[in-house]
Amino acid sequence: MSKKSILMIVKKYPADFGHTTVINNLCFELERMGYKTGIGAFAFDSPTPQNVQQVQLKKLKSLFYGINHLDYDIIYLHQTFPNYFLLTKKPNKPVILYYHGASNKIQKINFKIMMILYKNRISQIISVSQAGVNQMKKMIGDISAEVIYNGVDTQFYNSELPATYKKGEPQLLFVGGLRPYKKVSVLISLMPKLLKKYPKSHLQIVGIGEEMDNLKNLIKDMRLEKNVELTGKIDNDELKLRYSSCDIYVSASTFEVCPVPTLEAMASGKPLVLYDIEPHREIIEISNAGKIFSFNEDSDFVKIIDEIYKNKDLFKISALKFAKQHDWKLICKQVINNFEKLYY
Repeated sequence: MSKKSILMIVKKYPADFGHTTVINNLCFELERMGYKTGIGAFAFDSPTPQNVQQVQLKKLKSLFYGINHLDYDIIYLHQTFPNYFLLTKKPNKPVILYYHGASNKIQKINFKIMMILYKNRISQIISVSQAGVNQMKKMIGDISAEVIYNGVDTQFYNSELPATYKKGEPQLLFVGGLRPYKKVSVLISLMPKLLKKYPKSHLQIVGIGEEMDNLKNLIKDMRLEKNVELTGKIDNDELKLRYSSCDIYVSASTFEVCPVPTLEAMASGKPLVLYDIEPHREIIEISNAGKIFSFNEDSDFVKIIDEIYKNKDLFKISALKFAKQHDWKLICKQVINNFEKLYY
């Protein structure tokens, strides 16, 4: 079978909600394997990765011709909005919907409407977790989807890097968009309890978003300036050192599907302490790389941090094993095997 050309589509590039990391890595590895790749969007705020073609989508042309005017063999749809333009005409090539989740009411409504209109024009659905499949079922009923987890670059993120940003014992780290559902404020609010057990504990929060000012004020009000750091946006070279400098990766997020930072942390040999939602439970159950905590008044957060910290070397083994099994090279092989089924 000759190698096909592949186009990843989002509304705007770089995309929101972590899609960019997934799309870039898929394109990078597929290019390495000899496939022509491109990223299509209605707007570009930055160039696509080297050797990955930038495809400027036009709304009017897309309405009239759908995906049929795009010079690619396989189309991957990573967000809902472009589908209202690209699926108006019956596709003449495979269309694969890549489900990353619907984190708010508007996204859920859009997804439902899109699937009612265009479900029959989608050749295949990929979800980045079983939890994602279950989310879709709650929105639109029974649905068939393949599960292909997100991946991680285990050469870039690894356990041999220096602890350049180490500031506490234990050092905690969160990475992600500072949005209300990420509940970063909960992590900050739990720090006084942790400081009673570990007076030198420190929390680093990497990311930007609409909650930034609220979090700054919370840190100031709780007088935690010495124990909590908001880094803002950082580049990947610094990010990998933030991972290598922490002892435990933490997240209190109330919505995820397959969060990439958890994989990056595991590739760095770090255990996980994650809030009790289905996608987090799925990650912990299949990796054995950490523990789940809850939000109840008698929060078990400090107890779990203590247990993980004391046994971090054991959890490190599980974390590294899971990360190696989900290197982007292996994930892309799954993607290739998956779309090859459409041609037989």
